[in-house]
Amino acid sequence: MQELIRKNTSCRVCKGKNLHKVISLGSMPPANAFLKKEDLNKSENKFPLEAYFCSDCSFVQLLDIVNPELLFRDYVYVSSTSPVFIEHFRQLAEKLIHQFNLKKGDFVVDVGSNDGILLRPFKEMGMKVLGVDPAEKIAALATQSGIETLPIFFGAEAARDIAKKRGKARIITTTSVFSHVDDLDDFTSGIRELIADDGVFIIEVYYLKELLEKNLFDTIYHEHLSYFTLKTMSRLMERMGMEVFDADETDTHGGSLRVFIQKKNGPHKRTDNIKIFLNEEEKKHLSEISTYKKFSEKIERNKEALRKLLQNLKSKGKIIAGYGAPAKGNTLLNYFGIGTDLVDYVVDDSKWKQGLYTPGMHIPVVSSEKLSEKKPDYILILAWNFADSIMNKIPDFDKFILPVPIPQVVSGIVEQDLNLICEAIFPEAGILEGKTLLVTGGSGFIGSYIIAVMEKLNSKYLKIPCKVISMDNHLVGKSNNLLKEIDSEYIQYVTHDVCKPFDVEGPVDYIINAAGVASPVYYKKFPIETIEGTIYGVKNALDLAGRKSSKSFLYFSSSEIYGDPDPNFVPTPEIYKGNVSSIGDRSCYDESKRVGETLCMAYYKTHNAPVKIVRPFNVFGPGMKGVDYRVVPTFISLGCKGLPLTVHDKGNQTRTFCYVTDAIIGFFKVLLSEKSGEVYNVGNENDEINMKALADMIASGVFSGKAEVNLIKYPDNYPQDEPRRRCPDLNKIKGLGYGASVDLKTGLKRFYKWFKENSFEA
Repeated sequence: MQELIRKNTSCRVCKGKNLHKVISLGSMPPANAFLKKEDLNKSENKFPLEAYFCSDCSFVQLLDIVNPELLFRDYVYVSSTSPVFIEHFRQLAEKLIHQFNLKKGDFVVDVGSNDGILLRPFKEMGMKVLGVDPAEKIAALATQSGIETLPIFFGAEAARDIAKKRGKARIITTTSVFSHVDDLDDFTSGIRELIADDGVFIIEVYYLKELLEKNLFDTIYHEHLSYFTLKTMSRLMERMGMEVFDADETDTHGGSLRVFIQKKNGPHKRTDNIKIFLNEEEKKHLSEISTYKKFSEKIERNKEALRKLLQNLKSKGKIIAGYGAPAKGNTLLNYFGIGTDLVDYVVDDSKWKQGLYTPGMHIPVVSSEKLSEKKPDYILILAWNFADSIMNKIPDFDKFILPVPIPQVVSGIVEQDLNLICEAIFPEAGILEGKTLLVTGGSGFIGSYIIAVMEKLNSKYLKIPCKVISMDNHLVGKSNNLLKEIDSEYIQYVTHDVCKPFDVEGPVDYIINAAGVASPVYYKKFPIETIEGTIYGVKNALDLAGRKSSKSFLYFSSSEIYGDPDPNFVPTPEIYKGNVSSIGDRSCYDESKRVGETLCMAYYKTHNAPVKIVRPFNVFGPGMKGVDYRVVPTFISLGCKGLPLTVHDKGNQTRTFCYVTDAIIGFFKVLLSEKSGEVYNVGNENDEINMKALADMIASGVFSGKAEVNLIKYPDNYPQDEPRRRCPDLNKIKGLGYGASVDLKTGLKRFYKWFKENSFEA
């Protein structure tokens, strides 16, 4: 074998010598060098893992080059074990076929083709395909499955041989591979040799901008020699007689740069995307060495925080399992010094890794069946790019630890909810790209969900993030209401009482006015604050919307404005004027919401304010507190404590309940609707149920008959004038494409699971 490691002395892109070490992760084994049990006591090869910045062209790279024979010949990563990647590559193939008008018989080559995952859709559509991958076992597997794959390293010589025997390629792809190449000149020369004059070369690489923004330091490992921006990619291609004509970004690996390249003076016009990407890179100071030194400091803070979290859990006797054994996970485990003292075992879906041990830290890798045999208390998701898929895969588990961008414990239930909401409101939410959204009451039950949805939209759906401002005085809410600390440069938290006038810097395109006290016990305890928070709060928000020329203003009213409705108006339509007491204990809430609506309509008629009003009907779900005395969390809280479920009076009063995902979808549909000056009910029109029946349903269905149900008198502190029936007429909002999809039983089970796992009482 050749030497195990050597060191470059010049930049791969510009050949300059002004190279500066900016990130050092110490010395560690190759990230995919898994061990057999009999090898655990043998010495492991360990190599420096350090990133350098070229001050001549701003390219970031590793200079210590581990022999690729050592890294790739016995490669054990198989792409098709991931349903997420199967779908990603299917969509990419379909996009390229359509965009470049590929025909049957056209030649498509994938370099670093793994098991043929990307080429398979091309072959099914009648194209001639060829894979190139030096991992001999995986290449053989691909060939056996019908995707011919050459087990060789790609370069100019290999390209000439392929072109001579098979002709020129219309499409050449390389995904998550170009970063592995040391000799970029030889590789790119090979592309130029093999590609047709009208052909297109498509590269997907880890995007340096996303790596820095999301603290994805664990994507630095020996295989990944290069960390590209569009600027450095363009410079390389220009030097090699090629040109970049388009660019895009995908969410694979936390954020990948997809670049479209042709021979110089090729047929495709340069798109505006190029300028957008380059401008954004300049704004992020990616050409400045100080950016990378700050990033290195951030890695150290992450290391301290994650170790502290895991050590605290282990001190309490908790079992912690890792999920996924990717290369990035091994970088993290080794640099952070996380071994079997903190993580009991790691599960992975690849049979190639099961039965082995992680390099360096020697944590056993097992099948996912282990999760049911020795159920962990927490799962550390090392394959964080598949976090959503993993959490959906094991719906009966709810305590996950995400290591990046900051270590945090997240709820699987909540993450599933957020994904469902985002899928439902996108592409309508695409209008929020590059805009600013203000959410008053951002730390409350509904507000915190909205903030979390926006963070998810920003990270996975919006090409240009939406800036979000969360404003709250935390009278009854907390900044981490969903037990998820959101650390994002696009989310700003402002502590302010909306009763007092306020302003924010810059534009405010959209406003969601969700501030308010929404629990009967709380608004009896804080009647004046309830009135002031609603009336002054909405007026101040409306004034801000006017000063900022906001595009849409969403006011959260309440179904309480209907009071105790006439039976002839149940289900209750928006035109019903209400039956409300102005002097009862509930009136501070009911009447202030009615005045808030009046203010909104006055601003709409007088100033053409872009107001929309929603009247939510009994929304429930994760994030609700057991101590705010709303019926669903109260019943669940009592049952968890082994106490009887107490129903007021005879329990004949009825409600329909709307699970939070349906409600949030409805709120966004109204916010993003075109017509102003409109009012919409938001809720679930199905499963109207009285409180005695609800208690019985929870006692039998949620607590398996182990909870008692007791009828009691109304306590002295409970607000009078409780509505006898509450059920929405949803015909109007259905015109916006809204419809509740989560039935009551399902919603109750999801809320119970979240509540039990998180012990969320305050």
